[in-house]
Amino acid sequence: MPSASSSRLQNVLFALLSFVLATGLWYFVVGRDHVETQMTVRVEYRGLPEGLVIRDGIVTQLTVHLRGSAELLRNLHSRDIVFTVDLSGVKRGANSVPLHLSSIPDFKAFEILEVAPSRLVLEVDALTERVVPLEHHLLPLPAASPYLIINTVLEPSVVTVRGPESQVNPLKRLSVLYDPTKNASEGLHEANVAIMAPAQVEVTPPVTTLRYTMEPKTADIQLERHVELSEALGNVEAAPAEAEVSLAVPEAMAQDREYLNAVHVQARPQTDLEPGKPTEVSLIVLLPSGSRLISVEPVKVTLTLREEEEESRQAADSNYVLRMPASSLRLPSAPLPLNFSLDELGLPQTLLPQPGELKFQPVPSAPSLEPSLLAPAVTDSSSQTPSGDENEQDKP
Repeated sequence: MPSASSSRLQNVLFALLSFVLATGLWYFVVGRDHVETQMTVRVEYRGLPEGLVIRDGIVTQLTVHLRGSAELLRNLHSRDIVFTVDLSGVKRGANSVPLHLSSIPDFKAFEILEVAPSRLVLEVDALTERVVPLEHHLLPLPAASPYLIINTVLEPSVVTVRGPESQVNPLKRLSVLYDPTKNASEGLHEANVAIMAPAQVEVTPPVTTLRYTMEPKTADIQLERHVELSEALGNVEAAPAEAEVSLAVPEAMAQDREYLNAVHVQARPQTDLEPGKPTEVSLIVLLPSGSRLISVEPVKVTLTLREEEEESRQAADSNYVLRMPASSLRLPSAPLPLNFSLDELGLPQTLLPQPGELKFQPVPSAPSLEPSLLAPAVTDSSSQTPSGDENEQDKP
């Protein structure tokens, strides 16, 4: 009995030893040339139906875990392997697309252990297109900056967007962001700025031109000015005679009296005024450099040429005994030298007025005097001598 048990034990040991030797021999002969590796496969897509767009789930590469001959794997790493995904069967909404990398010819000689991801979940949406306006967002200038930004314009101010319907339809407008502190100086500025849009939305054109003006900060003030009239108008009255001007001036000049005195309000009629006939005229406001008119009140004034002005002129003319036509000599206003000639006077080409054309103002004759007023007065001395004087003459 003991001999039979030890014989059976020896057989079991021999069997285990044979299995270990066979496994080692197999690995030595077959398994020593097979290794495992990991590589990246590029993904491409084709066959997407017209009018659809992939909104989410797109991947650009896959990670593949392979096992095979070390020599073949070394050659595989040196090639660019592409896996093409067929999208001809996808529909709008969520779509699950399995990945069968075994169909790649380069992988026929290898064992594919794992693919990550193993399938694609694609969100497919309808492709749409529309026109949306642009709006600008300029970063604020520092509080200490002496300038402010005005007249901001985008050109073009609208663009065409194209992409998934779920992203395009909610777009009311697209933004343009710019930092004006890059060039904080007075005057007109211009810059090309990219248009901000969702990643899958295509914008045409992708760039717009931003134009804006930087001008000094201003303060709003109100001034009262007398309506100025040209001296050539003569005796003209303006109603009302005062105007209130609202304007924006640079902050640094808001208290400068000389600068503010350069503000004038004038009324200039377009035609000659007729005596006694009111004429409505728009006011003209003259401003110094850097200021801007906000409003003027009133906008128009009424000008009236006084009738007595014409009467006083006629009365003044009547004081002259000799009057000549209006087309008479016009002497130069500049002083003449001692050795001047008549050619320098610029005499008129027309003939001088003839004696018959001269007009004389009649001179009243002197009043006649009475002869008695012209003769000397004769008095009687005897009759005027007082009685007291006669007594004195008689005295010895």
